[in-house]
Amino acid sequence: MEFTQDEYLAICREMFDFVLKSAARYKTDHETESYSDILKKRTLLSYLMRTGCYECTEFPLEVEDFLKLADEDFELASRKYHDIIPELASCNFQTVCQWNPEYAPGMSLRWSEPHPDLPENHCIFHMWNGRRPDSFLNDKRYFAECFIKIMEEAKKKYPAYDTLRTFSWLLSEPRFQEFFPQEWLDNMEEPVNFIAPNLGFLGQFLNSRMGLNRRTAAQFLSNGKLPYLPRASYCSFDSMKKHLEEKFLK
Repeated sequence: MEFTQDEYLAICREMFDFVLKSAARYKTDHETESYSDILKKRTLLSYLMRTGCYECTEFPLEVEDFLKLADEDFELASRKYHDIIPELASCNFQTVCQWNPEYAPGMSLRWSEPHPDLPENHCIFHMWNGRRPDSFLNDKRYFAECFIKIMEEAKKKYPAYDTLRTFSWLLSEPRFQEFFPQEWLDNMEEPVNFIAPNLGFLGQFLNSRMGLNRRTAAQFLSNGKLPYLPRASYCSFDSMKKHLEEKFLK
């Protein structure tokens, strides 16, 4: 999916406006947390300022100046940098719109190497919308085939892998839940009730065109709570494969 710089600038402006409003909303319930920490750790700022597919880890000087001023006078910082930061972010329009190289061409899923804090048979999978500007959830057969492929690939390299696992806000989305067997639903862990600055938490504020999801953004601004609470779950490869074949791959 491609944008002109002007098209992407419009996206950045709307997203930064939400960053500012969501920081102010979060602050009302967390008065002791500084604005700079809220902006870095509880909002889409690090995603907005990315230079590739993932959140930035080192902000440009202009953003650091904005964060410093935000702690001194948030309203002044919001006015002063209202146009500066979206324009700075829009300069990255060519790289942020490229295909994520960690995912095979056409794939919206990938699997991970063994995680030291998990059993050796647990295979973590990650998601990225490889169907932009559409949603991968809208093509059920395609998404089911992505799952089959990553399980086969992961098992081939790591024979101990027999259990699929992930953590995301999507686990609380009914359209996502239908891709999984009862075992997955039974194993769902308690949702977490905090915010971290990555798409496992904040991806719910994005639409399939990489812009702001106005519906979920409005919900958060109304009550300060994530519409979809992130959580983890897992199920066996066998039950997952059987479920996908029976429901989507006949």
